[in-house]
Amino acid sequence: YIYIHGTDEEGRLGAPASHGCIRMSNRAVVELFDRVGVDTLVVIARQRQ
Repeated sequence: YIYIHGTDEEGRLGAPASHGCIRMSNRAVVELFDRVGVDTLVVIARQRQ
């Protein structure tokens, strides 16, 4: 599994600091939670260059 969650170290976002999780600002993760229903498929894709 890959987990999507907030962090208590928002200043470190964008730098490697976990074991593969997707870390987001707490504000952004709350907004995501409000917009995405339970059992929604989430696709994680590489950013195009």
